[in-house]
Amino acid sequence: MNTKHPRKAINFIVLSNMLALTVFLISWQVEQPQLADLTSITFLIWLTLVIISRHGGLFDFVDSKLSAGMGCVVEFAALIILPFPLFALSIVISCFVNIGFRLKEKHPEPFTGPDFNASATIVSGLLGYSIFREISGTSPDSELLFTIALLLEMLVFGITRIFLINTLISLDEGIAWKTAPVIKVDTVSSEGILLITGAILAITYLYNPYLILFLIVPALLLQNLLQKANSAELIYIDAKTGIYNYRHFDEKINELYKKSQKNNTSLSLIFGDMDFLRNINNTYGHSTGDTAIIAVGKVFKQSQKSKFTVARFGGEEFVMLLPETTKAEAFCQAEEIRQNVQNLDVRSEANEKVSLTISLGVATYPEDATDIHSLIKTADEALYEAKRKGRNRVSLYEVAEAERAVLATN
Repeated sequence: MNTKHPRKAINFIVLSNMLALTVFLISWQVEQPQLADLTSITFLIWLTLVIISRHGGLFDFVDSKLSAGMGCVVEFAALIILPFPLFALSIVISCFVNIGFRLKEKHPEPFTGPDFNASATIVSGLLGYSIFREISGTSPDSELLFTIALLLEMLVFGITRIFLINTLISLDEGIAWKTAPVIKVDTVSSEGILLITGAILAITYLYNPYLILFLIVPALLLQNLLQKANSAELIYIDAKTGIYNYRHFDEKINELYKKSQKNNTSLSLIFGDMDFLRNINNTYGHSTGDTAIIAVGKVFKQSQKSKFTVARFGGEEFVMLLPETTKAEAFCQAEEIRQNVQNLDVRSEANEKVSLTISLGVATYPEDATDIHSLIKTADEALYEAKRKGRNRVSLYEVAEAERAVLATN
């Protein structure tokens, strides 16, 4: 099985982080904020708001899965209120708070996510901030220029953020940039509404700081209601197959693992990897390969019981989480998936029947693993064993077989 994220996606994250760090350091050197700025009431207020709004996992009233919505509102308001170096500092501190909480919770990927979100916000913020200063600075007392500058700042900030996030998703999910979910009309419209709300929040604060209390508290409560009603947010759905993507799987496995620990129940994991997808692409074309991926995703979706969770892990890889399910029961579920995939009637554009199979690996917590990391690792090793034995089969994780596989590679 491949790594969780394609190398292109990792490289893009690293490049974004380096760019954001460079921007942060240069802005700090140019404007040179003083200690009084760092201890000012305004900075401390907005730093607190940014942390609360962006990092929901630290506070029960903000759901971390969808806290990006409220985060967008507060971060854009902070960009308007604060000098850019202090804005960037608030984003960096919020990022470290998020990472610290993830480390405490033993999140499988404590750094990936918070770092890119922070980088995208800082880079977008610099471009928007620069436009605003350039235009409004020509006539500081002009309300018309201030309004135009604010509008352009909002457009530049929003478009840049959408571009960066959509690019990462397209690289991570292996889909075309234009089909990634962030540039869809509903998503772009939502982003625009959030930024307008952020601008209103900032203007309200500039007029009378105390008035934000009438906006922030209801906004947080509304955010909580929206999160509960919209737990299947678009960014958690794989655009190609219509099932959940890796992001949802990442959060769900943490949630189910904690429940298994608390209730002393089993948690099984099925890893599936389509056999010879590259050959299908080379022989029949990528459109047929996409059709095959969609068909397999449909099999996984139709095979899940009410308490199970299926997701596209990436590329040709699929996963199923089975709480309160024994290893034997998970094996039966995986075998059903294998047979259904083998029986698929996938046709090429020339109406040729495409031979399609899948290999699957099964592992169970706590029988085969002590934590999330080892559960994923053992399911991955079981999948490797299925591939090694000839593909188109289900393999249970067995310690002896895993040891033999390691020895065979040495």
